[in-house]
Amino acid sequence: MPSPYTIYVMQSAHTDIGYTHAQEQIGLMYLEHYDRVLDLCRHTANAPEPQRFKWTCETSWQARQYLAARPEREEDFLRYARAGQIELTASYLHFTDLIDADAYRRSLRWVVDYCRRHDLPLRCALHGDINGWPCAVADILADLDIPYFCSQIHVDSATDPLGRRGSVHYQWTREMGRMLRPDAPIRVPQAFWWYGPAGGRVLHWLNEHYLLGNVLGVSSPQPFGADKTRYFTETDHLSADDLYDRARQEVPRYVERLRAEGYPYDALLLSTGGFYVDNAPPDGRWLDVIARWNAEHEDIVLRTATLGEWFDALVSHDTGAWPRYHVAWPDHWAHGLGAATARVAQARRTQRRRADALALVAAANEPAATAALEMALEQERLALEHTFDAWCTTARPAAAINAFQQAAKELTFHRAELYLDEAIGTALRVMIPLGVAPAPLLRIHGTEMDEARVVHFDMGDLRLDPRSQVLVAADGALYPFQYDAAELSLVVAVLPTRAAALSSFGVVAQPMATPPDMCAAHRGSHMATPAAASVELRTEGWRLRVDPATGGLTSLREGSTGREWVDARHAQAFGQLVHEGVVHPLGRQAVGNVARFIALDVASDELRAGFAQGPVVVHTSPAVEGEPHVICGPIFDVIEMVAAEPRIRRLQIAWRLYHALPLVELVLNWDKVWSDRPEAAYVAFPFATEERGRLAPSACPRCDWSSRSWAA
Repeated sequence: MPSPYTIYVMQSAHTDIGYTHAQEQIGLMYLEHYDRVLDLCRHTANAPEPQRFKWTCETSWQARQYLAARPEREEDFLRYARAGQIELTASYLHFTDLIDADAYRRSLRWVVDYCRRHDLPLRCALHGDINGWPCAVADILADLDIPYFCSQIHVDSATDPLGRRGSVHYQWTREMGRMLRPDAPIRVPQAFWWYGPAGGRVLHWLNEHYLLGNVLGVSSPQPFGADKTRYFTETDHLSADDLYDRARQEVPRYVERLRAEGYPYDALLLSTGGFYVDNAPPDGRWLDVIARWNAEHEDIVLRTATLGEWFDALVSHDTGAWPRYHVAWPDHWAHGLGAATARVAQARRTQRRRADALALVAAANEPAATAALEMALEQERLALEHTFDAWCTTARPAAAINAFQQAAKELTFHRAELYLDEAIGTALRVMIPLGVAPAPLLRIHGTEMDEARVVHFDMGDLRLDPRSQVLVAADGALYPFQYDAAELSLVVAVLPTRAAALSSFGVVAQPMATPPDMCAAHRGSHMATPAAASVELRTEGWRLRVDPATGGLTSLREGSTGREWVDARHAQAFGQLVHEGVVHPLGRQAVGNVARFIALDVASDELRAGFAQGPVVVHTSPAVEGEPHVICGPIFDVIEMVAAEPRIRRLQIAWRLYHALPLVELVLNWDKVWSDRPEAAYVAFPFATEERGRLAPSACPRCDWSSRSWAA
């Protein structure tokens, strides 16, 4: 007799902080969720193992919040975790691709330390909904001896990365039947080895949707739309028998569809929530469904499981044929980032300052500074968490909860920066003795090596003038500075730092020196360039040429190699802002799932017929008004232009070329006009490469290829 087909059913709660409910309310809800988890574990501790309640902590944030607020229940939590009814997973939250590798690694510290301290297994990381992670995640997990990674990617407005062309969630074939062809392919879960840039690897299980078990009736399929009170699940009156009636129809149908699409295993991971909604509390009805199912079926059996139990079963199917992927997984779905460019820039600032803040606080060894830094890091994690909007942002744009949850989200970006300032300031007050004259203006902590660094800093109440003052180091060496954004009292300098040491700089009166370069005759003044085919700047590191019509580069040539980096044949200039406005009558759907179904040839005839012919988007770029100005400075020379276009409005463009470092900067200051239509904007960077359209990191050793280097 053949072995039965085994479905490992995993119950968890998908963490969306600020999607179904207000952020503070979600925190309170998870306290109640975990009270219920422990109660269900206790009530079923002696039940037959296949129907014993089990819970997978989808994010360690859930458990950390609970254990901090309910210390009196920690022993219960540990008891059931050791008994295998609760499994902690490594992922702290579900982040956007904005997070960098350092922040991701730090997000794992709590759960790694907690599991080591209490001798708990930590074998799995789990990410749901999002479809991208820093490419270093595989290396980070391997370094921490976490061998398994499960992703439950949401293909809304996106694609199934390793599936057949046009593949969709199975439940969409049930819920969106009128939009899809009957033979539209579905996602087929699969296993592969995922390798990071440093060679670390994890076994990656690419699973189906995290609430598929609800759709199939193993847990409740009742949807929740506008009913989002704190106790909204009390309106779900479906019984276990109601669920079973659905499951006995849907489960075999899904298994048969998987087999038809080539799924090779006789076991399956089925993820479910206690209820058919994100941030769902646990529920016990699935236990009754499983018990009745197994009493009435022999060909397919169901059993409760944690994620680790599924991987234990999966590795028994390893024949050595699983593919190996050395790939990045960029997130192409995080809508919130595109609508929060100012906050993205703020997050980049926080990321750039994090290493200095960590070094200063460690050197100061001051509890208040440490507490402020921990708060900054936690707020940064909440800022980079993937939830930017309420559930009704597009369905009910005028709802008050949208404004509340957006404001609460933006506050996490502000708090991260504010508490980082507090940590740095507190540390410096400990390290700099009061009353010492003259007090240093600036202190910088070096990284792992001696190097020159670009340092941006705020003048505060000081009256600094780069035309008559310079910075002075402890050894008497003088260093010029320059206005970065005079209207914001920001200045910039290139300063030397010593490895893992604190460098101090004061300010003294000194006429501005004139470094030898092409701008020497015009230093300190605006130089209006006459109309010409291009405007040029040059240093030892780079030579750039600007098109005065578009504001983009027609040439960027590397000084040390003579290599040209700009593809001048491209439709857009290098560094040109491109605005993309949706003009189709369907609005957002014309560039969302409707358009995707049509483009991938899985749309139904009815859907195709309803898609009006005509343009979907219009692309525009601003044109430069007036003449470019070259401004020469001691830190960088800059070409400044003003461009405009009715959809874009006014754009200030600045190309900076630094003297002391081989550094080119593009600064765009966009006075954006409000739009009530879906839109997007991006900056084009058409690189000239041997294989047009692709640029390998190894081809540009001076380029910073980390995600944090590409800011909006």
